Amino acid sequence: MLLMWITIFVLNGFVYMVRKRLLIIEMYVTSLFSIYLALFADSILGGMFKLYSYFEAGVDWIDFVGAVGIYPAINILFLAFFPAKKNLIIKGMYILGWTLFALCYEFVAAHYSTFFQYSGWRLIYSVPIYPILYMTLLYNFRFVDKLLGIKKTFFHLTPLEWYGSLFFILYMNLFIDAVLKGRYELYYYVVKDVHPFDFFYRLILLSVPLLIFLSRQANDPTLWRYLVWIAVLGVIQQYAAALDLFHTTNWNISLSIAQFALILLLSCLNLRLLRYMKRGTDL
Repeated sequence: MLLMWITIFVLNGFVYMVRKRLLIIEMYVTSLFSIYLALFADSILGGMFKLYSYFEAGVDWIDFVGAVGIYPAINILFLAFFPAKKNLIIKGMYILGWTLFALCYEFVAAHYSTFFQYSGWRLIYSVPIYPILYMTLLYNFRFVDKLLGIKKTFFHLTPLEWYGSLFFILYMNLFIDAVLKGRYELYYYVVKDVHPFDFFYRLILLSVPLLIFLSRQANDPTLWRYLVWIAVLGVIQQYAAALDLFHTTNWNISLSIAQFALILLLSCLNLRLLRYMKRGTDL
């Protein structure tokens, strides 16, 4: 655990020093993407196939502390120093350098600490993955910059607001499921273990209704619409339960209502935060 805390403090200390190299909204939206991408990969490789874990098998709160403290910082530092104006060789060497850093860090975390635990994974498997991840972060950053330049709204939201809201919602639902479904086993989708349908449920049956809610609530927020969409999400969940897609153990409709109320509220706050950050870039 000591390695994790040292990593968090060191990386975020560097982020504080280089924070002016990127716009705050660039850092925020790309970090949402990076943390969801990392946790999505961890859910597949660590949760579904059980190839590795953090500290010990299963989901624990400390896993999310490490994820939030490390992944966004890596994303920001990688993008802040990327040699965008250099030639392809320099860019390739830069990505190679970050890949070597990640491989060395993984080796130390797996062999000299309890932070990273192999249970089928091998370091050699990570060799082709890290360059792909870094290139994905880079192309996502370029995409975010393009969206940032589009001022026109579509169904009351700008493209960047749609994009930032989507990954906030995906991450938030993945986090909530990891805690309530994985850690405390209060409910599950299809089967108790991690299943591909889990991601489909979060993307289609949760994210799509939440994005529609935000588009309607964006310029004309009302309490009645907020209450109606809590009911809408509840109805979707009940239909999923009737189709054997959603199962409960120690869960009930009152807890679902509280969960949906929180999700809707946090989604609205995230949209307000996106708009506040974007206004700073338009001054």
